[in-house]
Amino acid sequence: MNGKLISLLALCLLAACQRTPETKPAAQKDVAPAAPQEENDLEKALSRAIFGDAGLAQGLEVLGFKDLGNGKAALVISQIPADSPEPGMRDMALQATISAYLLDKVDGKWKVSRRHESITEMGSNGFAGELTWLMLGAGKPGFAIVDASGNRGQSVKSLALFDLTAKDMRTLAGKPILVHSDNDGDCEGERPHCWNISGEWRLVQKTGQAFADLEIAFSGVDEQRSKEATDKAGALWEQPGAEPSYEDYLAALGPREQRKVSSTARYSLSEKGIHLVSGENLVEASYGE
Repeated sequence: MNGKLISLLALCLLAACQRTPETKPAAQKDVAPAAPQEENDLEKALSRAIFGDAGLAQGLEVLGFKDLGNGKAALVISQIPADSPEPGMRDMALQATISAYLLDKVDGKWKVSRRHESITEMGSNGFAGELTWLMLGAGKPGFAIVDASGNRGQSVKSLALFDLTAKDMRTLAGKPILVHSDNDGDCEGERPHCWNISGEWRLVQKTGQAFADLEIAFSGVDEQRSKEATDKAGALWEQPGAEPSYEDYLAALGPREQRKVSSTARYSLSEKGIHLVSGENLVEASYGE
């Protein structure tokens, strides 16, 4: 091995020793923010302020909690009878009662400032639905709950809005607004009419309005068989000596004709409730239970 080659190898070894080690993202536990623990502590602190050290009684569940800032917070719970069966054994018609609590932080401790108990009932099988925190308008914090229920192969989802600044909190619309409907569970064989319609909702704040507008964009599919197709299939049995099978009957019916449907509905919000001001709520107009 000549001198030049030895020198080259020495330089390579020196460079390897001085090379900065490859960096990898730190493990999640090393970089996880403190927020989850803080949120867990906040839920416990709010629950303790409302229900005492005993905590939530059987049948109560926290749907959501939020630090609203400026020393204020809110906690929303759902409640079913304490003697209700386990989730898998509950009656489909069992709804949950919704209650909301507002709290102020005084001398470092949370104190209940207002109780809005049993404001409405929502959901099915004892589940109230999914809660979302939102701003109903400038300086008007609130929350929405979207629940789901079903019956005989049909399912619907409903949206309810709640104003945390209201003195007498109730569902803002007076009743939830349907935002989804389908009969996917009853759309087989000879069923003449099938549908699946959903609405994507959002709040739109306009300058000068105390409350935002609620806008829902509906879209989906509607499938129907014509009366002519039904009559044609039914005529199979009218032929002398005919004994058609069910498969023959379905073949004579043919596929349902599918069409796409869409619409946008806009609602105005106020202390008095929610009112449709333009467009059409397809679900409530044609596809509700």
